[in-house]
Amino acid sequence: MFSSAANRRPAIAGLCCLMFLIFLCDLASAQQFAPATTANAKQFIGVWKADFHGNPFLTVRIGFEGNKLVGTFSHADIQVNEAGELTKAEASDGASPITDARVNGDILRITIKSTDGAEESLESELRLVADNEASLRMLVPPDVPAPKPWRLERVTGKP
Repeated sequence: MFSSAANRRPAIAGLCCLMFLIFLCDLASAQQFAPATTANAKQFIGVWKADFHGNPFLTVRIGFEGNKLVGTFSHADIQVNEAGELTKAEASDGASPITDARVNGDILRITIKSTDGAEESLESELRLVADNEASLRMLVPPDVPAPKPWRLERVTGKP
């Protein structure tokens, strides 16, 4: 089949193109987040809480109105060290609404916008670890120390 160089060149070029396409498809599918709907995000519904040394400091409420994911992300006063570990975490008054939610398998990417009038939005990823356990990773700019993920527990299945 590949007895001559003329036959090998097109076959090798074709294989290289096929491998490149497979690589691109894997890369694209690895980061695809779809808008959250009742069909792809029902596993995230509920009230999730994080605590620091036994004291709750963060509450995330997730539910649906029709087919749109809605909820809130409570305010918290946190401090982290250079390694991203919490050194202080206390609940604060108020909560910010979830303005966008996207799903990729067991990950819910949440966007919230501050209610204090600031233009900035914050993103985090809630990753299911077990039925009633998740980790929450804050997505921060590269120049900001990234907090290590926090453990959240679902305290109720209703928002």
